[in-house]
Amino acid sequence: MIEIAVLDDDGKDLERVAALCERFAAERALPVRIVPFSNPFDLLDAAEKKGGADVYLLDILMTRLTGLDVAEELRKRGDRAEIVFLTSSREYGAEAFAVEAAGYLLKPVEEEAFAVMMGRLMEKLAGKGRAPVMIKISGGFRRVMTDEIVLIESFNHRREVTLTGGRKLSTPMTLSELGEMLRPFPEFRAPHRAYLVNLNFVTGISGSELFVGEARIPIAKGAARAFREEYLEYCFSK
Repeated sequence: MIEIAVLDDDGKDLERVAALCERFAAERALPVRIVPFSNPFDLLDAAEKKGGADVYLLDILMTRLTGLDVAEELRKRGDRAEIVFLTSSREYGAEAFAVEAAGYLLKPVEEEAFAVMMGRLMEKLAGKGRAPVMIKISGGFRRVMTDEIVLIESFNHRREVTLTGGRKLSTPMTLSELGEMLRPFPEFRAPHRAYLVNLNFVTGISGSELFVGEARIPIAKGAARAFREEYLEYCFSK
């Protein structure tokens, strides 16, 4: 299920963009959930407590926080979702670039331009190995994409999830719970009872260790040969 959050403090504009989302999803039979917000603080609160969306459509000019303010706060929290700005002016290109936005749509949003933008985003989200999962964190949940997860470690009664770019999340979920959640994705394997790794980020295997970026991860005693065969089989199957 792909979640799209739409933020606009103008009720008519919010209704129009939400309707465009619904029509786009219906015409393509996409599993989409659309969540409208008229208050930027409500969106940020929902993202913190319930997990973020896969796509944010943010009006730039609002009376409380601007869409740019909201985007900056989402990025500070580590949210890597796709962001599209809704604006009546082309002057915000530099700001959109700064928060790694996918682009912007001029208001009033035209259906054809909307469909082109959303089609591009859906292709990105449907990329190989890319799917959203919800990871429990202190006080709520964080939605991350599977291809962002590099490594999960269990130590001192806590689990730490390393994401691309060196970002980290601490979670009270057990390694067994995380492993079950990621079981449908063949790239995730457990070389050792304290680790889950994404094989797409493994850079080498030497003896009883494997390399994930700069990290050296132990392989369970007696399992090095079997794990090496699993890794090679996965690489050749891609």
